[in-house]
Amino acid sequence: MKNPAQAFLQELGSLPPDTFESRFSRTSTQLGLASALSRNELTLLFEATFRATLCNLAINGLGALGGNIRPDQEPNRSRLERDFMVARDVFYASPGWQTLEETDQEPINRIFLGVSVAEDKLAW
Repeated sequence: MKNPAQAFLQELGSLPPDTFESRFSRTSTQLGLASALSRNELTLLFEATFRATLCNLAINGLGALGGNIRPDQEPNRSRLERDFMVARDVFYASPGWQTLEETDQEPINRIFLGVSVAEDKLAW
């Protein structure tokens, strides 16, 4: 019998393979997160991961022009960044996250919650 976390990941995994949801499901399953986190905690991680992805796109992709954030997009980028940090902090406050060993937290941070500026986007 599947636990609710496994059912959640299976539901996401049933979507087309090229979707964010399906990729999240595959990666979470590979990391064994359904046995480490509850369904609610996986949902919190999903939300934070989605917001991290939006931040990376705003900084490095769709919202960037010639290595710089377009001035008209700065309020949106700032909002996305704040929303990500709040979602990440809510996930970090969850009991499942707090009981994970640091060695188990590291790949989650690296794979799901990384937000960075690409070298070619840095303003020098």
